[in-house]
Amino acid sequence: MRSLRQVARPWLAYVVAGSVVIGVYFLLPFNTVGQAVLYDAIGASSVVAVLAGTTVCRPAKRTPWYLFAIGLAAFVVGDVIFNLYAYAWHRNPPTPSVADVFYLLGYPFLAGGFALLILDVRRAERRAGVIDAAILSTAFGIVQWIFLMARLVHSADRGLRVDAAYTGMDVVLLSGLAVFLLTPSWRAPAYRMLTASLAFLLVADEVFATNPNHYGNASWNDALYLLSYVVWGAAALHPSMVKLSTRRRGTRPRLSTPRLAVLTAALLTAPFVLVLQRLLHERPAVVTIAVGASLVAVLSLARLAGLVRAVDSSRHQLESQNEQLRAADRLKDEFVAVISHDLRTPLTSIMGYLELALDSDAVPEPERGYLKVVDRNSARLLRLVNDLLFVARFEAGEMDLTFVELDLGAIVRQAVEESLPRAAAKAIRLTGETDDALMVSADRGRMFQLLDNLLGNAIKFTPEGGRVEVRLHGDGDGDAVRLEVSDSGIGVAENDQLHLFERFFRASNTRGGTVPGTGLGLYIARAIVEAHGGTIGVDSRPGKGTCFRVDLPLVREPAPSAAEFVA
Repeated sequence: MRSLRQVARPWLAYVVAGSVVIGVYFLLPFNTVGQAVLYDAIGASSVVAVLAGTTVCRPAKRTPWYLFAIGLAAFVVGDVIFNLYAYAWHRNPPTPSVADVFYLLGYPFLAGGFALLILDVRRAERRAGVIDAAILSTAFGIVQWIFLMARLVHSADRGLRVDAAYTGMDVVLLSGLAVFLLTPSWRAPAYRMLTASLAFLLVADEVFATNPNHYGNASWNDALYLLSYVVWGAAALHPSMVKLSTRRRGTRPRLSTPRLAVLTAALLTAPFVLVLQRLLHERPAVVTIAVGASLVAVLSLARLAGLVRAVDSSRHQLESQNEQLRAADRLKDEFVAVISHDLRTPLTSIMGYLELALDSDAVPEPERGYLKVVDRNSARLLRLVNDLLFVARFEAGEMDLTFVELDLGAIVRQAVEESLPRAAAKAIRLTGETDDALMVSADRGRMFQLLDNLLGNAIKFTPEGGRVEVRLHGDGDGDAVRLEVSDSGIGVAENDQLHLFERFFRASNTRGGTVPGTGLGLYIARAIVEAHGGTIGVDSRPGKGTCFRVDLPLVREPAPSAAEFVA
């Protein structure tokens, strides 16, 4: 870590110093020895910077950076030889010259360095990036050949034919840049600097190839070459360069919007070139366009096949994971059912003996108080066990229901009456209002369980001195009966209402142990309502109370009166 801190600033100092020197370069008299020496010195400094950064930062893979240094050094040697012709030997360099040999020799080393960095990307991501880069490079090659290289290659000027070699190397370099851009899973500053330096070099080469005075010195295009040198050295000096040599976990191949835009442009290259040649009154390069378009099509099919395979693989993996989750869920439900069943038997026995002990006059009053505490907690534990057993059976599709015609109003009145002691213990005003002879086809025990859960929730989450109201009435159309349980309690947030009827869910304002509960009551209530062909909903605002609404279908056939049914 100490070495990284040591190089945290030199990269910035090098960029600033390099920019200043580039400015000085253009302030010096054009076509002078001093200007040529300064140009060569800037290039040589980038080689030193790359070697220094590699030595100090110690990336996991140094070979790519050594290849960069060799490629840049080849460019610098070419610069020196080119300037020797002009200022030492005082003659124009031959075509091709030794300088051209070194210039062209540098490109493969740079491309090789990028290739080694790309090898650290995950295989699937690298393959997708290589195909995408090949599509882009092919499209660029079509344009490059038709509008630039063909003219240079078939020119009688040997210098222009040498320039054609540079434009060909640009295609190779663009391929490396494209793969580098499309495959990595990191976005470090050193990565961005390398991309910028390579872009400067490519643009400078393209301008150089189209410049008739391609052997002239101190042109504005030199700024691009010099910036490429400086930014490349800065990338090597930046501490983040170690990340480019570290194997990173990639992402699954996908078509992002920028990548899709680039590939779309590549696929439209052939028709664009045909239209442009027509507008320029040039003879269409049919063979070049046909070969290039065919290659782009084949590569696009390969890319599409890779995407289809990736989608299929993801789908199979998701199906396998879902099946594992379903199996785990089934095992969990079975476990809960077994445990709940095994717990209920000893609990029932404990509560039976507690009842006998409390009925006995032989138990002293202090011990009787202890036994009452045990009895209350045993009853609470038994309710929890019953709830768990209900959930397990419901999830397994084993909930037993015995449907009979019931006067729901009578059940509501009885449930309210049984809940009065709990409400009185918190000074809560509990009231009920029901219509007469509202007959439903339902399971009597489950209706009491439904009302007990809703009333229990309302009383539990209503502060002392509050109110709870129960209303039962027809919906007006004679098709259903509506049960409403409202309170003046703490309420439920809107986001929590979406999950209120899920298993084990508890609203955010009830967590933290302030209000005991398991999050099963409302889930069970929903299960009972839906098993009876009804619906349940909630309307609540934090601090303003909550209202649960249950709609159940009415029995249309004649039914016995409420009095007769209760009797």
